[in-house]
Amino acid sequence: MLKGDLLHFLEEKTPLFHIDSPSDEFTANKMAELFNVKRNTISQYLNQMVDEEKVIKINTRPVYFLHRGVFENIFSPIQTCVFDSLESVKTQIDSTTNNIDIFNQLVGSDGSLKKAIEQIKSSVLYPDGGLPLILCGPTGAGKSYTANLIYQYSVEKGVLPKNAPFISFNCAQYANNPELLSSNLFGYVKGAFTGADQTTKGMLEVADGGILFLDEVHRLDEEGQEKLFTFLDQGVYRRMGETEGWHHVNVRIIFATTLDLEGNFLKTFLRRIPIRITIPSLEQREAKEKKQFVYMFLINEAKKVNLPIHVSNRALDALTKHHYQGNLGDLKNTIKYLVASSFAKDTQSDRISISLYDLPDTILRETIQPTDRKLKHNSEVIIEPTATLHQLFESNLSRTDDIKKTYDTILRLFQDKYEQNLDNKYLEQHIFNEILALFDRFIFNTNKSTGALLEVITVNVQAIISYVENTNNVKFNGNSVFAMAHFLYFKGNAAIEWSAEQGKIIDQMDLFVSENYQSELLLVKQLVELLNNKLDVHISKIDESILTFYLRSQSIEPVSNQRMRAIILAHGYATASSIANVANRLLHENIFEAFDMPLDTSIDDIVKSVLQYVERTDVSNGLVILVDMGSLKDIYSQFMKYMNEPIAIINNVSTQMALLVGEMLKKRTYLQDMIEKLKTAIETEYSIIYPEKKKEKAIITSCFTGMGTALQIQKLLENSIPQDQELKIIAHDYNRLEESGYTDAIFQLYDVLAIVGTADPRINEVDYISIEDLISGQEEGKLRKIFKSVIGNDQIEVINNNLLRNFSLERVIDSITILDTEKIITHVEEFLNRLEMLINQKITNDKKVGLYVHTSCLVERLIRQEPIKTYPNINEFMKCHKNTIKIIKEAFSVIESIYSVEINIAEIGYIYDYIAADPVEETVF
Repeated sequence: MLKGDLLHFLEEKTPLFHIDSPSDEFTANKMAELFNVKRNTISQYLNQMVDEEKVIKINTRPVYFLHRGVFENIFSPIQTCVFDSLESVKTQIDSTTNNIDIFNQLVGSDGSLKKAIEQIKSSVLYPDGGLPLILCGPTGAGKSYTANLIYQYSVEKGVLPKNAPFISFNCAQYANNPELLSSNLFGYVKGAFTGADQTTKGMLEVADGGILFLDEVHRLDEEGQEKLFTFLDQGVYRRMGETEGWHHVNVRIIFATTLDLEGNFLKTFLRRIPIRITIPSLEQREAKEKKQFVYMFLINEAKKVNLPIHVSNRALDALTKHHYQGNLGDLKNTIKYLVASSFAKDTQSDRISISLYDLPDTILRETIQPTDRKLKHNSEVIIEPTATLHQLFESNLSRTDDIKKTYDTILRLFQDKYEQNLDNKYLEQHIFNEILALFDRFIFNTNKSTGALLEVITVNVQAIISYVENTNNVKFNGNSVFAMAHFLYFKGNAAIEWSAEQGKIIDQMDLFVSENYQSELLLVKQLVELLNNKLDVHISKIDESILTFYLRSQSIEPVSNQRMRAIILAHGYATASSIANVANRLLHENIFEAFDMPLDTSIDDIVKSVLQYVERTDVSNGLVILVDMGSLKDIYSQFMKYMNEPIAIINNVSTQMALLVGEMLKKRTYLQDMIEKLKTAIETEYSIIYPEKKKEKAIITSCFTGMGTALQIQKLLENSIPQDQELKIIAHDYNRLEESGYTDAIFQLYDVLAIVGTADPRINEVDYISIEDLISGQEEGKLRKIFKSVIGNDQIEVINNNLLRNFSLERVIDSITILDTEKIITHVEEFLNRLEMLINQKITNDKKVGLYVHTSCLVERLIRQEPIKTYPNINEFMKCHKNTIKIIKEAFSVIESIYSVEINIAEIGYIYDYIAADPVEETVF
């Protein structure tokens, strides 16, 4: 079902939600696009799940939806499923940051261990000392670690005091000596056995007030189990050698075993342990969880050696896929060995490097017959000492998902081109927007601690682009280096598979690119060849097409020798590139070259970089240098001895300044004139705007299916109302009207006479008129009342006539329903023909129009399972019009069978109202 698919989609995507830059994939519009379903249907299901408290709704523009369970698992339980802004969500997160559920540290807390954690919490929080529990699972599965987390959780929840003891006791140490095991557990009195020189406390007494963790508890013999049963049942025990009296302690016990419970324990003993939890082995875990363990142990080792760990992609795959006989302990020791071995090879290195060459033979043998035959770029994963598991694991996945999502969107655009015969300009502009948005997200949302690999890629891409510029006499956009470097960095870990149908579309796109963008494609081919030589990257066919579209969007053109040159120098990470990128895009020409300078860059280094630019660029017509602040404004003195051309150095660069300078450079403005104009233009401007007291009168159009239909209704109304009337028609978002009510800004700006639409937003202060009533003419009286203050009676008649003429049946039905217009009209026509036959009378045309619209809406309500359930005097109607009800029901059966719905009495009543209003048909009933 669609509803279930939506919930599953949100469950997968919510861990990737970024509060500071939320993706549109969490909006109803995007989900409608992904599922190929109308937006109002998606919105209806999402809001149902909000009401069911399964989904969180953030009432921003646009509205975002998140999976509640996943959100709570990442952060903490919430009291409401509806937030009024992203800030309120941040407040919720911040208020619980210091109170994050400690069990989130467990790999699999949202997967294989989800049920186990629920059981553990029940055990800990149960009144009167909690409930005993036993952890079952193979050696190395993580039972001891889980027991320690249970202790921390108990302290955190106030069940145990902060200084409560946590005693771990492994029964296997005394497996061959049951008496010694029993004496250590329960204690003993002086003389209880040879060597018992004094009375000694046992583990139970030492753990008083806290938790006793008994590992390998199956090593207890029957007598030991009986003693524990007595303690669990009555809270008392005797030390070894005692024959009378009892000791009382307040101890919570956690048991652990590697054996099956049945057959290895006394039934009386097991009866006292109501909570039984299975911890799966490493091989029983999902691939995702196994990979998380690899990351987790790598993070732990990075913290110990205080160095970043660089793991090749192939080595990471091999470590993840290997079968570890000793489970987590085996994996942990393997990674410890790898890190220690790498560290010992070069103790002076600033990193730990792990590749296939470093792996043990036992792991390498499993790579001889790989199960994964997909070609992957052998890049690196960098584990910083400060990294967290969630941050590292999810960020890598989110970048891959981001690339895949963008590629999917572009492929759908291409498919639409051929199915809907879209214009090439329309197609390429939308593709440009998708690619530029993806590259922008790479640059502006990248964690600055990505490590050395991104720096290496950036330096090489910079050198390659410089070479391509010189050999082809072209100039790239100032941000191209960073955009392409980030693309290659994140694409390196992506192994994207395509369906056969998508493969055909990729071939079509490849052909389209080769036919339409020959010059850009030649540049890309050259870039790819150089990249392969420098970085050993693998660029697929679709990657080449994407890069070609990107270069096309940057308007890569031959370098002109006529115009004055311009560069931007700014401190910080990609600051200059960002300003140059925006300015060049808006100017539709590559005007500016960008130089990003770290804060510690010296004046000499800056001058050297600019002079290198001057050497490869013709600046004979002059050079404009925009700088940000500080030491950069003093560079003019350094250029005097090197430059023979005029130079203008302008301080306090901004995007506004870059745009002004760019416009003047395009117009070939003289340098001195440019400076004079800048002096005036950059002065601060301000204005205070006060609203006029008299508001314009307006009618609002809206539709719950989206702005598209609202705009259609707006256009129809504008065509129906004489232009000489001082009345505005404004299309407005239905959801905003419904959520904000009369407080919405539209009502502060305009004197709203009415709302016309397909659904009533229920704003009591303003009259609502449905499209259905406009067509049928039932609201003529309300229209006269609404328009009375601005329109005369004769003009109202004109509007009525215009509405009937302008609103075609097909157009209205197509606007107000999610149904296939042609099919629903055909089916309603069958219904009306059958109804006419059964009543043996013709239904007048005006009534038919109303019934076409009404029945179409009715069918949609029934499909949505939201029929009208009330009808005036329904009992009397059922009593007096039994035959009528039977006739309408029988006529409507043609629609019921087609759409698998069933009409109710209330809906039949409203159909009857349409027919009974006609004097001719009143005689029939």
